[in-house]
Amino acid sequence: MASGGYQIGIVGCGVAGQAAAVFLAECGHDVTVFERFAEPRPLGAGLLLQPTGLAVLRALRLKEQALSRGGKVLGLEAKTAAGRTVLDLSYSMLHPAAHGLGIRRSVLFDLLHRRLKESPTRLVTGTEIHDVAREHGKAVVVGRDGQRHGPFDLVVVADGAHSMLRQRRMPQAVQRLYDWGCLWTTVPDDAGIGATSLLRQRVRGTREMMGFLPMGDGLLTMYWSLPAAALAPEVPLDLDVMRREGRALWPEAASVISAAVETNDFARATYRNVALPRWNDGPILFIGDAAHGTSPQLGQGANLGLVDGWTLADVLGECPDIPSAIARFAQRRGSTVRFYRQASHLLTPLFQSNVDSFGWLRDAFMGIACRLPITRTIAATTLAGVRTGWLSAAKLDAEGRYRLDP
Repeated sequence: MASGGYQIGIVGCGVAGQAAAVFLAECGHDVTVFERFAEPRPLGAGLLLQPTGLAVLRALRLKEQALSRGGKVLGLEAKTAAGRTVLDLSYSMLHPAAHGLGIRRSVLFDLLHRRLKESPTRLVTGTEIHDVAREHGKAVVVGRDGQRHGPFDLVVVADGAHSMLRQRRMPQAVQRLYDWGCLWTTVPDDAGIGATSLLRQRVRGTREMMGFLPMGDGLLTMYWSLPAAALAPEVPLDLDVMRREGRALWPEAASVISAAVETNDFARATYRNVALPRWNDGPILFIGDAAHGTSPQLGQGANLGLVDGWTLADVLGECPDIPSAIARFAQRRGSTVRFYRQASHLLTPLFQSNVDSFGWLRDAFMGIACRLPITRTIAATTLAGVRTGWLSAAKLDAEGRYRLDP
């Protein structure tokens, strides 16, 4: 064990797990990351990094590399098929220099993974973790083959929204699968959809939704809403229907939609609403989507996970022991995570559901809310990831950056 540090095991080599591992290892802890794939790999097409996530990348000395390989996003636009504005938000409402960043998951993964390999972290691949057992105040990681690893002073579970360890260790947690998910792919922007540097979205009722996120280098990540049942691995995709309905929903994007269908390189994504009764089970702590999975409507999943990783390292440095560090972690992350989980859960049916009246309410009132000073500010701070609760938000600094200091 590194002098003065803890023995820490991390399950999952995704965004939250890798960020936590780097921060913890570079703080002097002895960190082992367990990954079920023989070669760790990203899942999905693209994501939106908010000022919060960019602050973590800055702390990891990765922000400039991310900026050079992604696309700046200046705001969010959502319209109906008939052209009515549903959402019109700009980061400049908070600070002229504020922005998000559209980035391919593979790029973000590569940046984090290279950083992980540069750190003192030990990476154990090809090891599927079946359980984490509590023994004498510590935790032992158990592989599917029965091999035991540890004991660890702390095990961090960061194996995603569909975490099997969460289901084993916290069966009482809310972990409901949403009825709708998305197809995702990255395609060339030959129609100039991303020229405005906005995350752009089109909706028709609550059953049709398409969006384009600028990725930089003339690329877009495109997503198309589908019922979760249609996204099961064994169900063939009806791409002709998607092309026909997509072009009717967004005629200006017809060439991009056709190119996506012809390439047929779609990732299927389903989502869970995850709410834990508590963050930990003794020395077993859940972070990232394993702790607070949401739908992607607010674009916060990766950002929340990145801040989880930074905060964990920070509180372990502040507190005299692991129980008090976990308590402080829960205190610092609880209000923000609760807000985004609840807000996402309330917002999702307005865009993806079988209830037509939700779409009517959305179209009637959300555009107006984006123009009223109070609700516009709430919406902009929600987009930027800086809400700390239903009645509070953090401020950006003088340079338009989010500060990680609590």
